[in-house]
Amino acid sequence: MQKITNEQVARSVRFDIATDKNEEFHTIFRNDILPILKKQDGFRNELLLVDDQHVLTISVWKNLDSARKYESGTYPQIDKALRPVMSGKPTVETYQYDSLSTTV
Repeated sequence: MQKITNEQVARSVRFDIATDKNEEFHTIFRNDILPILKKQDGFRNELLLVDDQHVLTISVWKNLDSARKYESGTYPQIDKALRPVMSGKPTVETYQYDSLSTTV
């Protein structure tokens, strides 16, 4: 794994939605999680990908310090809010963010 500098970073969180909790997950994410994320210092963007019960979220942060502050301060409350609709434990990874676009 390459060393992550204090430039923009992306955090991925992967987990499965509990059986019959898909609609509840989307409601919590839209109404509770996104407003919290938008208030975080250094937060840039969130991408939510869902395939049946499988979820991948990718958040982009101004720098590693902002992502770490979020991870230690706010993420535990987000994890707690999502626990009732999660199956198993989430997997969290942090990456250096290289912005490439193929948009014409």
